[in-house]
Amino acid sequence: MTGVISRLMLALVFALFASVALAGGASSPSDPKAGGSPAAIVQDRPFCKRCVATGRLPCTEHARTDCELEDTTEYCSFSADCPVCGGVGWTLCPECKPEEVRAAIEKKRASVATRKTALKWLDDKMGHPLHKAESAHFVLVFELDKIKVDKKYITSHEGLHLYVKRLEALYDDYLARMMITAKEFVEKFRVFMWYLPQDHKEGSLAFCGQNASGGVKLMGMNPSYSVCCSKQNFQDDEKLHRNIVHSVTHLLLSAQRPAFWIGNVKGGWADEGLSHWFEDRYWNICDNYCYQEANTNVDFKGGKFRLAVRKLVESEKLPSIAEVVEQNIDTLTLPMHALAFSYVDYFISRDGAKFSELLKELKKKVPTRDAIKKVYGINLLDFEAQWKVWVLQTYPTK
Repeated sequence: MTGVISRLMLALVFALFASVALAGGASSPSDPKAGGSPAAIVQDRPFCKRCVATGRLPCTEHARTDCELEDTTEYCSFSADCPVCGGVGWTLCPECKPEEVRAAIEKKRASVATRKTALKWLDDKMGHPLHKAESAHFVLVFELDKIKVDKKYITSHEGLHLYVKRLEALYDDYLARMMITAKEFVEKFRVFMWYLPQDHKEGSLAFCGQNASGGVKLMGMNPSYSVCCSKQNFQDDEKLHRNIVHSVTHLLLSAQRPAFWIGNVKGGWADEGLSHWFEDRYWNICDNYCYQEANTNVDFKGGKFRLAVRKLVESEKLPSIAEVVEQNIDTLTLPMHALAFSYVDYFISRDGAKFSELLKELKKKVPTRDAIKKVYGINLLDFEAQWKVWVLQTYPTK
């Protein structure tokens, strides 16, 4: 009896571990509708010691940790050519051979082959194979040999999956904060992270239609972002992650229905303000400025926008909202960047859904003053007065 109880407890512990390890990917690996990885736990059959009731084993061609990474994506170039697992990362347990796991493995194997063919155009554009992965909402090209995260170097494969996970987390958070659903988007987002400046130059031209030493974005229907991740541009992983969050937020907003970029039609305050807002949300720092990304020395008050805005309001020496909302992204001054962040902060703190409505009006090229009047029922001067009171009540004094 003791042996049976021990085996049952072991199965339960492993089930809990597996469910945690497999979480956080493009979709639940056990969801057959998603075409994800095979189910982690098979119930209602005799306990199998070899696979510990999972019905599968790590592929013999990969480390177990690498196999677990494959549960979080629909496709990964690091394992896609494996003759043993076919990119799944796992093989059927030869002892218990559960039919449902066999079917799931075969389904994902076929899906990996399909996605490999569908993504080959990326390799063809660059003239050589790329390290890439596809998840529920992103295609990520990750051409860094290694990356230092939390004082530890991780492999290119680990870095690829780490940034896929981070991108999906940002996507989910964006939907939650804006109170929208995935139906607002049509295409998957493409992110290209290069290490060599020449690769970035060629890649940004090939996939974004232009090139520059800083980050390059393609807004709207085929949202893409290309960036050179060399140490000259980003001294650490946190700064790189922050840049990705800022820039991909631009992509999300531009692709949100109706797909349109408002940054050059006097909607710069909302476009840049929202990207700053997500930076501040995770790090309490805003240090990315579009159209000035090549200049790594650009800074405003150490990126501490809340304190900076409070001081501007207290001093009453700040640009008026009437002036700020007339700017495109490339004409926003540094103080205006901080104010734009704060306007967005105020709107989201009140009602994310209404802010999404406001953005839709801006995408119709409705002037900000008229859009605010339509969505919130107040004029621009009344909004500014209410916002100032809120800043003094909410933002830190030091």
